[in-house]
This record gives sequence, C-alpha cells and structure tokens, in this order.
Amino acid sequence: MVLAARGTRNLDAGDEPVNDREIEDQLRRQARKVYIESIVMALVLTAIMILVSK
Repeated sequence: MVLAARGTRNLDAGDEPVNDREIEDQLRRQARKVYIESIVMALVLTAIMILVSK
C-alpha cells in the first residue's frame, strides 16, 4: 500500500517507478479498497468485542 502511495511497485528487480498512468491509477484504487476494507473490519470486530464483553 505504501508503494502505491509513492507511485512505485516492487517486482523481481526491486522497487521501480510506475510510468504508466493507468497502472498507477489501478494500484491506487486497489490500495484504497484495502484500506477501506481494513477499517470496516476493524470497526466490526471492535463492535463484536464490545457486545460480547457486556
């Protein structure tokens, strides 16, 4: 996710800049999706733990 935010990707040769705008946009969309899913999952698990602990 950090690499997508920096506009780079890690392949066999190591980190390299993404020169194709379309690929860069796709990587950023994927990173955004992962961030959103992780926040939602954290909220759901927190709510479950609060409900179970009562």
